[in-house]
Amino acid sequence: MSLALTALSEQRKAARFAHGTQRALPKDVAALSFADNDYLGLSREPRVAEAAIRAIRDSGTGARAARHLAGSCPEHARLEKNLAAWKGTEAALVFASGYQTPLGVIPSLVGTKDTVLLERNAHACLFDGARLSTARLRLFTRNDANSLVEVLTSSQKLNPEGRILIIAESLHSMDGDFVDLQSLVALKNRFGAWLLLDEAHASGVMGPAGAGWAAEQRLSPEVDVHLGTLGKALGSSGGFVAARALVIDHFLNEARTFLFGTAPAPAAMAAAGQALEIVRSTEGSNLREKLQANIRLFSAGQADPKKGPIQTKMFGSNDRTLQARDSLRAAGMEVAAIRPPTVPDKTARLRISLSARHSAPEISRLLEGLTQLRDA
Repeated sequence: MSLALTALSEQRKAARFAHGTQRALPKDVAALSFADNDYLGLSREPRVAEAAIRAIRDSGTGARAARHLAGSCPEHARLEKNLAAWKGTEAALVFASGYQTPLGVIPSLVGTKDTVLLERNAHACLFDGARLSTARLRLFTRNDANSLVEVLTSSQKLNPEGRILIIAESLHSMDGDFVDLQSLVALKNRFGAWLLLDEAHASGVMGPAGAGWAAEQRLSPEVDVHLGTLGKALGSSGGFVAARALVIDHFLNEARTFLFGTAPAPAAMAAAGQALEIVRSTEGSNLREKLQANIRLFSAGQADPKKGPIQTKMFGSNDRTLQARDSLRAAGMEVAAIRPPTVPDKTARLRISLSARHSAPEISRLLEGLTQLRDA
């Protein structure tokens, strides 16, 4: 490593320590996890694991290359067909990771003559996809119709010929609130914009057959592009996009992370496919009911309860947040400490992820641990 690179690394590390944002991979994770996004507990479901094992036997451990080169494995095509049916669209396309999906999708939709309207605190992958597109990036405040109207009006006035793409998360990954989808749809129709809805955290959790927040609100046909992940409620890995067949064909030809990236492993696709089958079944409905019961149990008496599986405990201070995480870890519970730049300055928090796999005694144990933090 050159001296200049070493010096830069040391300077940046010192700055991170000074601001309480230095990170390291945890070495001793507590056995009881409230830190992951396995909302229905399907990542360890035996039938999901068996589906992955069968796919390895049938199709190998890897996809070997991009699908334009090596072709599709049966697991890719089967999953895409079922994802489209689940989302109520004509077609779907899988990507190697949830993060790569918007990095390919957004730049293939808009360019330098267009505008992306993005929520201020949107996930990093959405910001990165918007920046890669080279489109003009404007921010609006989540669930604030006036803020969105303001940027829609100014964007249309500034560039009347350009396309406008509105991007929002249905269930916010860090704040845990649901988007006002009816307002988004009304405004995108009023201004002739497109709407990309990131359903990463709501798919599997909300809506009929767990199809997501748009399905819950009966607005799925109004969403132009549905973005999703296979690595949360579906218990596997990868990402996907669902839309009209012609739009999916456009992504297949122009989304660079699809074109030039090795396809997701057949085992991951088979695992997600088996999980999706469970999610869409009566068993999936029962798992969602169990998750909702856990959410109600946790939320009772909370100052800021959320209706979804992502709950937050705000501390503001990075140091206090880390101390709270470490205290819970010492008590055998893993809870994520979220600090800037993941969230805005002075909004450091514990992010608590509830799952259908959690038992009532485990949630009571967490509540007791949080009470002890408050009383300390």
